[in-house]
Amino acid sequence: MVLPVYLLLSFWVVAFENSGHYIEAAVVTVAVVSLGLWVIFLPSVVRRRLPEKWAADHDVDRLSALEATYVYGRGAVARGLGSNVVLGAFNLVAVGAVAGASGSRLVQYGIVGAATGIGIQLIAIHSFVEAALRPVRVAIRRYGDTAIRRYGDRRLAASFSPHFRGVVEPVRV
Repeated sequence: MVLPVYLLLSFWVVAFENSGHYIEAAVVTVAVVSLGLWVIFLPSVVRRRLPEKWAADHDVDRLSALEATYVYGRGAVARGLGSNVVLGAFNLVAVGAVAGASGSRLVQYGIVGAATGIGIQLIAIHSFVEAALRPVRVAIRRYGDTAIRRYGDRRLAASFSPHFRGVVEPVRV
C-alpha cells in the first residue's frame, strides 16, 4: 500500500519538472520502498522467533511469546516512522535529481518527502502492525498451553500470520 503513494509523488515530481524520466523514477521509488520495508521488518527477526516456536509446539512460555509480539510491534512502529522520514525525503530528492531539478528545488522535495513519510506512517503503521500481529496474539491467548494446541488443530495458529507459514505442519487428528 505504500508503493502507490510514493509512486504518485515521484510521478508528480517528474511531471512538475517537465521531464520524461518516469521509468527511472519508478525504479528509484521501488528500490526505496523495498529498503524501507526491509528496515521495518527484517532487523527484528529474532523477536518473531518466540511466537513461531510457540506455534511449532516448542517449549516456549506463551506469555513470553505474547510479550515478544508487543516488543516486535513497538519496534516496527519506531523503525517505520524513522525510516519513512528519511526514505521519503531521499526518494523525492533522488527522483528530483533524476528529473533535473535545481538544488533549491531538491531541498523542497526533501521536505515534502519527509512530511509525506511521517503522514504515511502515522496513518497506517498501527493498522499494518495490528493486521500482522493480532491473529498471532489471539491464537496465543486462545490456545495457550491447552491440549488443543498440542494435539489438535495447530493449523489455526500457523495460518494466522505469514511468519508462521511453513513452520507448523498440519496435524491429522
